[in-house]
This record gives sequence, C-alpha cells and structure tokens, in this order.
Amino acid sequence: MQTWLVNLDAKEPTWARDGALTEEERRRGAEFADTLLARRFLRSRLTVRHLLGERLSVPPAELHIAYHPGGKPYLPDHAGLQISWSRSESLLLLGASSSGPIGVDIERQRPVPTPLDVLATVYPALPAAVGPESFLPAWTLLEAAVKATGRGLSRGARDVDLVFDVMGAVALRGIRGRGLGAWSGRTGVLPAQGGTPAAVVAVVVQGEMVGSCLSSVKVRP
Repeated sequence: MQTWLVNLDAKEPTWARDGALTEEERRRGAEFADTLLARRFLRSRLTVRHLLGERLSVPPAELHIAYHPGGKPYLPDHAGLQISWSRSESLLLLGASSSGPIGVDIERQRPVPTPLDVLATVYPALPAAVGPESFLPAWTLLEAAVKATGRGLSRGARDVDLVFDVMGAVALRGIRGRGLGAWSGRTGVLPAQGGTPAAVVAVVVQGEMVGSCLSSVKVRP
C-alpha cells in the first residue's frame, strides 16, 4: 500500500506542464467558473496520472483511468493495482494497493457547524455520548470505507461499523456484507507544515493494515 499527499497550491512542478490530460478532464476543468478551483482540479488529475504512471512505469498520458457506475476509479489495463483519491481544498491524497480494495479520504481541519447533526444524516447509529471532536475522524473513515467498497455515502455508510471511544478516537470495526476478508481502517492528523494546512486523513483496506495510515503517506510536490 502506498499513499501520497500533495499540496495543489504549491509551486507547480515541471511535469505538470506535460499535457497528459484527456479531453474529458480538460472539459471538466473548463466548467469551473472559479480559476483557483479549475487549477486545483486540473493539477489534481495531472498529479494522479504522474504518480500512478511513476508507480507503474507508464507514461502519464497513456494511463487509462476508468470509473465504475458508483464513481470508483480503476485502471482497466492494470487490474492488479487498486486506487482511490480524495481532495479537500488544496490537498490531494492518493492511495494505491496491490493487495485488494483501498479507500482514502482527507479533510482539512476547519470548524464545522453542528457537526454531529451532519454526521447523523449518513450514520444514524451515532452513539448519544459522541462529542464533536469525533466528527472528522468518523467522517473520513466513512468516506474511505465507502470509497473502498465503491458504494458511496448515500448507499454504503450504513454498512460501515464504527467504534467510538470517550477520548474522541474512532476506529473501523468492519463493513457489513462486503465479502469474506476483514477490513481495517485508520485515521490520523497531519499537522500544518510548510504551507500545507493541517488535515485529518483516513485509509481503509481489505485485510490487515500494518502500522498507522500516516506511516505510508509520502509528501510529494
């Protein structure tokens, strides 16, 4: 398993000008009315292509990325590598696994109005004693879990079984009805550094995860 963290607002690397985007990606970028949002979207797609191409020794422009009906990305020409990515403002988190499904999520740390009400809309089993400090760990774990299964929050969040402790930590107990293999997930806090804002990240994989999710995160330009 590998995960990469990229600040999309950092200085643009040379490879980001190599024209590896598809016509569809360019069309989607052109739909943004806001120039900053458009630039972040286009750079995120270039970054995904660059990092995965580097991993697979494939030119970024030749990497075929497709999507399942629920929106989960996959690589038709490289079925042995499963992928997931997430964006939060200027931050991109990309994950890849050669041992089974993977889901990743990142959320920049920020105030969220009525966080528990928001969480309960997708996770009605929220225990009454849970405090607002559990919101981002729980939300990122839910997002990562449903990205791993390909079901999305609206359909898949209620299949996710979370465990909350009194200190605000959240863990993944499992995902109901999603195959024989055990699922494991971790959350962690990435502190602000070098112009990159603080964020909460989550990684979910099928099978056992060795170490923390932060231990696999590589910060890339």
